[in-house]
Amino acid sequence: MMSRTFDEDLKQAVSFHGHLCAGQIIGTRIARIALRYFEIEDPDSYRDLVAFVEADRCLADALTSVAGCHIGKRRLKWHDFGKMAASFYDMNAKKAIRIASKNFEKAKPGEDLVEFFNQFSDEEMFRIQEVELELTEYDLPGSPKVHVVCESCGEHVLDNRHVEKDGKILCKACAGEPLYYQVIGELQGV
Repeated sequence: MMSRTFDEDLKQAVSFHGHLCAGQIIGTRIARIALRYFEIEDPDSYRDLVAFVEADRCLADALTSVAGCHIGKRRLKWHDFGKMAASFYDMNAKKAIRIASKNFEKAKPGEDLVEFFNQFSDEEMFRIQEVELELTEYDLPGSPKVHVVCESCGEHVLDNRHVEKDGKILCKACAGEPLYYQVIGELQGV
């Protein structure tokens, strides 16, 4: 038996996120399916569940709040596929599942969202699959197992995310891998 009801979880998710939306309801339901599957009664005290969210949207906040999977504790991973979906890996059970929102009708403007989504069962709303995930010891929660300094820029690199190139230990930026940013100048005294 889970320690919180759906309504309590949704209220917590909405408080964390800032407003009620479809993503909060879908995310709360996805998190609760995973918690039930792994028989986790109290997600606030369970430290062995890792979630992999597939969109940088409202769903991620609901998973963080309801399943207790926080990015800063290395228990929330993000893969940007733009899907209302998440996978969950239980480190104790050594099993994983993926839960994805199916295509179904959307609520009409002004319609009560909770009431609207309550008309659908989990089977109608979600595709649930047993999956295998590629995880290494460097992906799991806990203290960094590897800590190096890039020999080019001097920045710290954790968790085996460095590259060895031409006999040097480099961060991915200095090794020439594509980045999400482009340096346009150094700032001093900010």
